[in-house]
Amino acid sequence: MASRPTSIFDVFPPPFIKNARAKIRAMTEFAFKVWLTAALIALDAIWIAVAGYSFDMGSLVACLGFTALLATVGFIYSRLRPDERLAIMGAETAFLTIFSAGACVFSYLMTSTDRPLIDTTLAHWDADLGFNWYAYVAFANAHPIVGMLSSALYQTTLMQVALSVVILPMLGHLDRVREMVLLVMASSILCVVVSGIIPSEGALAYFHPPAAFYMQNHPVVDLAYKQQFFDIRDGALTHFGLTDLKGLVAFPSYHVALSAILMIAFRGVRFWFWPVVVLNTLVIFSTPIDGGHHLVDGLGGFALALMTAAVIVRARARFRVPAPASEIRDLAPQEA
Repeated sequence: MASRPTSIFDVFPPPFIKNARAKIRAMTEFAFKVWLTAALIALDAIWIAVAGYSFDMGSLVACLGFTALLATVGFIYSRLRPDERLAIMGAETAFLTIFSAGACVFSYLMTSTDRPLIDTTLAHWDADLGFNWYAYVAFANAHPIVGMLSSALYQTTLMQVALSVVILPMLGHLDRVREMVLLVMASSILCVVVSGIIPSEGALAYFHPPAAFYMQNHPVVDLAYKQQFFDIRDGALTHFGLTDLKGLVAFPSYHVALSAILMIAFRGVRFWFWPVVVLNTLVIFSTPIDGGHHLVDGLGGFALALMTAAVIVRARARFRVPAPASEIRDLAPQEA
């Protein structure tokens, strides 16, 4: 069985290997994530410099410090005190932390291109599907318990992703964590690119109902929250940092994409899959209320996640370096 490279400096084959497939096989997934993250951060930095934006470097230092701490945990339990579960938790959480920060900055930069909004089209598609955003939110307003549950559910998504990086390794599904993090990284970039090319302000901002209507249940996303979307488009916002970034992506919904990824990550995991599916189905239902989304925002996010997973799961099975025998033994009893 082929062994994995022992450092990121071993991920590229010698220059005399010309076959592209052989080169891809020689790269580890870890190295791919490193280079993808580095490329995203470099793109952000260049764009910020060229566009003349200013950035809160203190927030960047704090993020890099936390990422370095997590990476150190991964290194310690990978090399000094071998424990593959803890090593994966540290390394993959480090990737989630730094890449999510870079992707959020990237979403601001893509939003600054100020392309024409497509909300009229999205609202028409919702109507064609028989979905009325006003009526949907009005139902939640008329039933405060629904609004309260919606807000609570909507805010579980990021916590679910973080906990999954801990739970899956503890259940023995080590490789599933690597897959999930790669899906999160790829889906975030795709959502940001699509939302930059065909941006949406979201149903809440598009319909712009009176505060007495949309604030009855105090949704997570309100019009004040959405203001940064318009400020970056108008050029009013030229300084930002990691401590005050907000989710600007409306179509396709990244929130729904994450819910879909969580369902995919727990496929075949006994006693966990169906509770995760039920929880995240409820999260998806909450997005028009607490995320201010059109229905088709969610459908687009779900479809994007499924298509991304179809490509990545197949590509990993075809190109990845085989897992160590120890990991195969850990996984074998757990797989349904």
